[in-house]
Amino acid sequence: INAEYGKQWYQRRVREVHPLVRKWAQPLIFGKGPIAEAICRQSPFVERQIRTPLPCLNPVYAFVHRTKYEINPELRLVRHLVDTDDGGRLGLDKMERDGSEGDPNKPVVVVFPGGNEVSISTKVQTLCSKYLDASYGDVFMCNYRGKFKTPLLTPQLTFQNGRFNDVFQVVNYIADLYPDRKILISADCFGGSCALDYLLTSSYAPVHENVIGCVAHSVQMNLYETNKGILTEPGYSLFVKNYSKYLQYVLTHDRYGSVGLPDMVRKKMGDKLYKTMSELSLDTIDDHNQLYEGFSVLLDNAFSSSDDYVYQTSPHCKLQRASLTRPMVIINAQDDFTAPVSTEDIEIFERDENLCFWLNPNGGHCSYVKTVFPTVTNYIDEMVVNCSDIMVAHSEETAEERKRDEIRM
Repeated sequence: INAEYGKQWYQRRVREVHPLVRKWAQPLIFGKGPIAEAICRQSPFVERQIRTPLPCLNPVYAFVHRTKYEINPELRLVRHLVDTDDGGRLGLDKMERDGSEGDPNKPVVVVFPGGNEVSISTKVQTLCSKYLDASYGDVFMCNYRGKFKTPLLTPQLTFQNGRFNDVFQVVNYIADLYPDRKILISADCFGGSCALDYLLTSSYAPVHENVIGCVAHSVQMNLYETNKGILTEPGYSLFVKNYSKYLQYVLTHDRYGSVGLPDMVRKKMGDKLYKTMSELSLDTIDDHNQLYEGFSVLLDNAFSSSDDYVYQTSPHCKLQRASLTRPMVIINAQDDFTAPVSTEDIEIFERDENLCFWLNPNGGHCSYVKTVFPTVTNYIDEMVVNCSDIMVAHSEETAEERKRDEIRM
């Protein structure tokens, strides 16, 4: 796969979704259920054109602007450690800020970010600050296994399939902390895939009764197409290389006094494969593919092939086999080359009454840049918090209707 292939792939994808391009200037919302109707009726962003600054019309530049590390000095991080049922550990940080008391009637927000994000990522801190501004007083951010001072105690990393989907363990922990509060999941990218997996009827663990739903963005709904997008330049350089080096490092170095992780990995891989994985330069896409083939032996959920892996974990495949148990709003951009969709995908999404799929003409991956000077601002955090407010109101209305029905009966 090379840059020329990537260009052809991108042009082909634009042609595939041509029926959507006809309304290029405004977002499109797909869904037939109550949550989609509520979003269409109440969100001010539905009829608003998202005007991306000229330098960020290219989604690659937009992503670079959006992911600069600028720590917000007003936020304090209070660490909670969540131990998983297979011996792993997650770092759950509560985001606190002086003067942000919050509304006790609003749900607790749990943020599941992209695979490369941690609590000090600008993107994460900006979103959490927006939630605090909107009177969500209790906002938590999940750092996955081995991320941001969280020891990697297992050979497995956080994974979006089967029992390595750690969402349910974090949600249960929050529910124990706040037994009388509702819980709202907020997610993006990899975290959105994990959240969707948790909310499906086919989930490894039942959805906690306190969860009202999820608002996510930039979710890779079709991993067949995502793999083509990120394994092309500049997708590989931007999204994959650093993460591959992170995977290589955590599985070949003892971190934070963890329990001999490299020895566990070497035993499972075998000395020859382990040596090969440790010495890969990761400067090419071939190195990346070889690394992931080696890591496949660390997954207890065995996959017979790469196609089988995609089938088992891709949301568009899962939505053909299962349905959502809670409302979920997913906001994606048409020019996001890591999360492409086709008209066939949208037909699948529309079948689920609990899913509202919002497709914007531009925005890039996790970017949606609004201004680049004097500071970088974005649309997506405002959209996510607005959709969260609508989902909370929708949940309260549904609860009231249920009570009235019970009284009539």
